[in-house]
Amino acid sequence: MGKTLFKTLTVVAAGVGAIAVCFLGFRENNQRQYRQRVEYAQTAIKREKEGIPEVENEVNGLFADKNHTFLKKSVNDETLTKVSATISSIKASAKEYGIEEEALPKGAKEIQEKKKAIEGLVKEARAKLSIQEAAGKLFVNGVSDWQKTENTVIIKEELKETDIGKIRENLSLFDDSSWKKNVDTYLGYADAQVKRISELKASFDRMLKDGTVTSAVTYEDYLAAVDSISQIRNEKEKEKFSALAEKVAQQMGYGANYYDNTSTDETIYY
Repeated sequence: MGKTLFKTLTVVAAGVGAIAVCFLGFRENNQRQYRQRVEYAQTAIKREKEGIPEVENEVNGLFADKNHTFLKKSVNDETLTKVSATISSIKASAKEYGIEEEALPKGAKEIQEKKKAIEGLVKEARAKLSIQEAAGKLFVNGVSDWQKTENTVIIKEELKETDIGKIRENLSLFDDSSWKKNVDTYLGYADAQVKRISELKASFDRMLKDGTVTSAVTYEDYLAAVDSISQIRNEKEKEKFSALAEKVAQQMGYGANYYDNTSTDETIYY
């Protein structure tokens, strides 16, 4: 009985000893791996610090001015995706290296701050590009230059006030700037053209019913409509209203009228 108990205790003691050895070995291995991660972080962060200026230059290159107000014409989704990927590859936090904050080398915080700053600029660039693309789609030929405004744009056929309103609502989230002012100006150009078409539609709804003139027709209203048609820039819209005006003219005996198809009226029509 005594011998059996002794053997059992011996086996247990050996097992405990083996576990202790394994535990100590495991802890030592973990500590060694942690030291290796710290050493790697020190080397890697030094490399990241040396590469940050190049990334900053790339981000600054998205803009046409030092104040980061206007985007360069060449900026598109592909450009921003590429820059974003470059920024995401920058690692400077303790979590990214699997170490404690106090183990981060000197300069890591500075890199984190610079990374956050350039991420903000890319986010702003993406938001501005989204607005520009949406606003540009309002017009037949888009907008060629957002750094200046030219009232020569032509709205697309069947454009609605709500289409413009959605963009203006998103634009309101931006801080005031010359870029915001220019975008809003282009939205104003679109508003003016949509309003002209809307008012012409209402006018012809009064003058014609099922293609026949109504008692509401007056020569003054007809001439006003003809003048307004001459200022429509979208050719399809102009043709549509010209045909309606011709119906009124023929039925009322007003004679032939001519429409200036090359109008460049720059009046903001409100």
